[in-house]
Amino acid sequence: MLQSSKPSNACLRCISQGSRHGATLVAQRVSPLNLRLNPSVIVSFATVFVYPATLSTLDTDALFKSHYSTVTKVTEISKTFGPSHFPDPSQPGKHDEKPDTKSKPLSIRVRLASWNSTHENWNMILNPIHDKLDYTKSPNALIRSQTTGSAALETFKASRAGMTAVVADDWVGTSLLEVGLDSRKPGDLVEIRYQATRAPVMAVYLGFAGGRYHFFSASGRWTMTVGFGSFFTVSNFATLEELEPILAEIPDCKTPDEFDVARQDDKGPSRAVASSLIDKMNKFTMDSQRIYQGSMDELDRAREILADDKEVKYLSLFEIADILLPASLKENGEFPPYALYAVHTSLSRNEVAFKPLSPTSDCHRREHIFEVFPVSFHHSVNRVATMVRDYTTEKSRTTLDPSKRRVEPTPFESFIAKARSLVLASRETRDWTPHGILAPSSVPTALHKVQWSDVDLDIIAFLRSWASYDLFELSSRFPGYGATILRALDLYPDVSLDQSIAWTFLQEIGSIRPWEIPSRYSVRFPKTNIIRSGGLARNIPPMLEESRREDLAAAYRTDMKSATVFCIDSPGTTMVDDGISLERTSKDDEFWIHVHAADPASGIQPKSQLSQYMELLPENIYLRGHFQAMLSGTLGGAPKGEFAELVREYSLANDVRALTFSAKVNSSGSILDYKIAPTRLGNVVYLDPADVSVFCGDEVVNTVTPSQFSVGVENVRPPSPPDRTIPSPESLDASAQDDLLTLSRLGKAIHQKRLAKGAWPYFFPTPTVRVTFPETPKDLDSADPKEYTPADPFIEVKLKDGPMASVVGNTMVLAGEVAARWCADRGIPIPYRQDGKSAQNYEQALKYATDELYPQIQKGIEPSMEQRAELSVLTGGVEIAATPGPYFIMGLDMYTKATSPLRRYSDLLTHWQIHAALAYEHENQLKLNGSQHDLDRILPFTKDEMTNTISLLHMREKMSRRVSRADRDWLLIALVRAWRFEKTAPSSFRFTVSSRWKTGLVGNLDFYGLSAFCDAIGLQNKVLIKDVKVGDQLEVELTDINVHSGEIMVQALNYLGPPKPASDV
Repeated sequence: MLQSSKPSNACLRCISQGSRHGATLVAQRVSPLNLRLNPSVIVSFATVFVYPATLSTLDTDALFKSHYSTVTKVTEISKTFGPSHFPDPSQPGKHDEKPDTKSKPLSIRVRLASWNSTHENWNMILNPIHDKLDYTKSPNALIRSQTTGSAALETFKASRAGMTAVVADDWVGTSLLEVGLDSRKPGDLVEIRYQATRAPVMAVYLGFAGGRYHFFSASGRWTMTVGFGSFFTVSNFATLEELEPILAEIPDCKTPDEFDVARQDDKGPSRAVASSLIDKMNKFTMDSQRIYQGSMDELDRAREILADDKEVKYLSLFEIADILLPASLKENGEFPPYALYAVHTSLSRNEVAFKPLSPTSDCHRREHIFEVFPVSFHHSVNRVATMVRDYTTEKSRTTLDPSKRRVEPTPFESFIAKARSLVLASRETRDWTPHGILAPSSVPTALHKVQWSDVDLDIIAFLRSWASYDLFELSSRFPGYGATILRALDLYPDVSLDQSIAWTFLQEIGSIRPWEIPSRYSVRFPKTNIIRSGGLARNIPPMLEESRREDLAAAYRTDMKSATVFCIDSPGTTMVDDGISLERTSKDDEFWIHVHAADPASGIQPKSQLSQYMELLPENIYLRGHFQAMLSGTLGGAPKGEFAELVREYSLANDVRALTFSAKVNSSGSILDYKIAPTRLGNVVYLDPADVSVFCGDEVVNTVTPSQFSVGVENVRPPSPPDRTIPSPESLDASAQDDLLTLSRLGKAIHQKRLAKGAWPYFFPTPTVRVTFPETPKDLDSADPKEYTPADPFIEVKLKDGPMASVVGNTMVLAGEVAARWCADRGIPIPYRQDGKSAQNYEQALKYATDELYPQIQKGIEPSMEQRAELSVLTGGVEIAATPGPYFIMGLDMYTKATSPLRRYSDLLTHWQIHAALAYEHENQLKLNGSQHDLDRILPFTKDEMTNTISLLHMREKMSRRVSRADRDWLLIALVRAWRFEKTAPSSFRFTVSSRWKTGLVGNLDFYGLSAFCDAIGLQNKVLIKDVKVGDQLEVELTDINVHSGEIMVQALNYLGPPKPASDV
C-alpha cells in the first residue's frame, strides 16, 4: 500500500463523491453525503484549484481549513502540487526549470524512483481504488454513470420502502402474527432502486429460493437480494407461463453462496430467453411515459395543485391520479397501472413535496398513501439551500480576494456563530461522540437557552428533516447542503459529515435529548407530532362528552355476577380489558369458556370525534420511555385526566359491563358451539400471570440461557402498589382453583387442535428492555437562563425464558375465532386477520412447516430468517380484510382481534359491528342474515366503509409495530455506553455470517441477535471473503457502533469456520 504523511491533490469527481481512493485532499472528511454539491458549489471548488497559489490564504480561515489535512498546513499544498509541479522528464525532482528538449527522456521507472525519493516520508495509507458499494456506506449515486452495467453495483440492502416495511434486522418475536409482512408473489412487477444508482429499474419478481429474493430486470439481468422494499408494485403482471422459461434457466442451487457464485459466473437466464418479458416491461414503461407526456402540464405542477399552504396532507395514489389525470384514461372505472406509475414517477421527481408513506404490494390498494408537504416546507428548505449556496460562493470569492469580505455577517454566518458557541458550552459537561449519542452524564447538565431567529429555526428544521425524519433521498442534492452546514460549524473533525453527525449536532444544541431514540422519528403518523422525550400529540380534539352515548345493550345485558372471572395481567397494568371464566354443563366433558372483554363500544358512538381521534393512533405503542396509549390526551403518553377516567370506567371490575365471547368445548379441544352476549360482571379476581403459569404447570421450552445486561445507575424508587388486590392462585377457594386448572387444560387442548392445522408452536423470547430516568430537579427557577437535562437513563436488557401463562394466550385466540365465526355467519364486515396465500398453498406450507421448521423449534433451535421467509412465501403476508380467510400461522380458518378494545382500534371496530347486530337481533328476535337483510342500513360501517377504514388501519398498525420495535435502539445505546465509557461490554463476540457481500460480511452477534458488518479490512487476513460460507462463524471485536444508523462494525480475531454440531459442543 502507498503511504503518505502529506495530502495530495484530487480531481473534482473524487471530491464531489467523497471517494476515499487516491490521495484525497479531504482525508477522511468527505463522504458521499459530504459534498453532494449543486453545480454552483462545484464551480466554487473548481475555482480554488485553478489558482493553487492562492490557497495559502486559507491557512488562517478556520471555517475552510477543515477541508484539508489536519496534519499539514494548507500552504504546503501550493508548494507541492499543481500542473506546474509535475515531474520533469529531463530533470527529475526540479519542477521550476524549463525541460531540456534535447536530452534523452528518462524511463518511467527512473522517473518514479526519483519522485519517490522526494516523497520518502509519506505514511498515509491509501485505500485501493474501487467503485463498489459498501454495505454500511452511503452510495455514490449522484455523479456516477447510471449505466455502467456492473453487476457489483446492482445490489440493494433489505431496506424499508416508506415507513411501514419490515426488514430482517428487526427483532422478529411474534411478528409472523403481525400485519405488514411481504405478500408479493411471483409475476409481480416491482420498481427497485439499487443503492448505487438514482435511476429506478422495473423488474419482475421471480420468487424466493436459497435465502434470496430473485428478480429479472427490464435491463435484462437476473438480480438477487436478501430483502427488498418496493415503492411501486403491479400484482399479477406476468403469468407463470411467462416465467417458466426464465425459471428453467436459473441454476439449481441450494444455498446463497451457490447462487452468488452462479451469478458471478454469468450463469442464469439470458436476455434471449426473457425477451418477451423484457418487451412487456418496456411496453409498460413506454405506456407510462406516453401518459406522462400527455398530462405533463398537470403532473409537473403536482406540488402547486396538491399542496396546502401550511398543513401536511395525506392522499392515496388513487386520489392523486383522480386530480391530475383525465378521467378518460380510466379502464373499467380505474386507472390502469401504467397510468398510476406515471403519477408515481412525477411525485418521485419532486424532492421536497411528496414522500411515499406506505407503499403496498399492489398499486391499486387504497393504503398506498403519499405525504404531501405544505408549500411553507418547500419554501423553507429552498431558503436554506439558497443560503448555503450563497455562503459557499462568498467563501470562494473572499478566498481569492480577502478584501471583498463582508463587514456584517450574513444570517447564515450568525447562525453558525451562535450554534458554535452553544455547542462548545455544551461540551463543557457532555462531549460528543461519533456514535450517534453524546457522552453520558451521571448528573443533570445545563444548556443555555437561546433565542433562535426565524432563519435559525429554518436551518435547524432543515437539519431535522435530513437527520431525524430522513426526508431527503441519498441521491438528492439536499444532503450536500446539510454537510456544508456541518462543515461550516468546524466542530466535527475527522468524520463523515452525514446524517449521524447532524443528529449529534441537534443533540448538542438541545433540539433533541442526548439519548433520543432515532426510530421514533423514522415514522410519522398522519396528523400527529412527535413530542421531545414524550409521546405523540394528535392535532384534532377528542370531544369526549359529545362522543358518548347511553349503554346500547342495557335492555338485554346478561347478569354474570355469580361467575368467577379471572383477570390475569401484570400488577402494573392499568388497562384491564380482558378476563376469563368457566361454566360447567350437564355433561362432564363439555364446558363453556367465557372470554370477557371491556365494552367501551356500548358507550362510545361509532364515527364520532373520539372514534376519529383514536383512529389516528390505532393501538398502544410500547416503546420504553415513550409509552403511547391509544386513549391518551392530545399531548400523548399514558391516559390522564378524562381519558384516565374513561379507562377506569371500562376496565374490568365488579359491576362493570363487558362483551363476552363464549365457546362450548370438550376435553379434546373441539369447539361445539359459540355465542356473543353483552354482560355485567360481579366477581372479578385479579391474578399475576407468572403465578398462574406456575400454578397451572406450564411447560417451558429450553431455548435460551437467561441473560441480563445493564448500564448506568438505577434510581431505585419504591414500586407503586397495585390499585387492586392480587391474590395467589393457591389462596383461592377450591372451586376457583379447579376452574382455573380446567381452563388451562382446555386451552392447551384447543391449542393442540390448532397445532395440527399448522399453527406456529412456540415464539422464541426477544430481548426486553427496561428504562428508568433520573428525576429532574424540581426546585429550578423559571427565570434561570439555562435548560437542565437529566442524567442519562438506566438501561437494562434481559433475555429470559420464563412461564407466560398459556391459559391467557389460548383463550384470547379462542375469543378471536368466536368473534370471526359469529360475524362470518351473518356476513358482517369486520377487520378479519388472514394470510394471503395459505388457501392455495396449504398442503405445501403444512408439509414444510411440520417436516422442517417445527421439529427444530421443539428442540429449542430458532429458525433462521431464510426459513421464516420460505414459509412466508408459501403463506403470504398477514393482511386485514373485510371478509374472512384462513390464517395458517394461527392454525385457524378465520380470526379477528376482539379482546383489547381499550388498546386497539380494530377491536373497537369489531365491537361496534357486533353491538349493532345484537341490537337488531334483540329488537327483531331473529338472527341477522347478510343475504336477506340490508346490512348497510343496520351496521354502522358498510362493507365499502369498512374496507376503506381497514386500508388506513392496516397502514397505521404497521407503523405502530415499527415504532414498538425501536427497543433495539435502546440496546445499541446501552452497548455504546458499556463499550466506550463503562468498559463493561464483552471483549469479543461470536459472529455468524448471514450474507456475503463483495466488500465484507453481514451477520449476527451472539449478543441479543444484533446484526453487524465486517468489511474486508476488518477480516484482518484471518480468512478471504470468497472462502467464507453463509453460516460460518468468526470471533470478532467491536470497532464502531452508530445508534443513528443502527450499524455495528466489527473486526475478526479468529475464523471459527462452520458451527459445530450440538453433540460436539
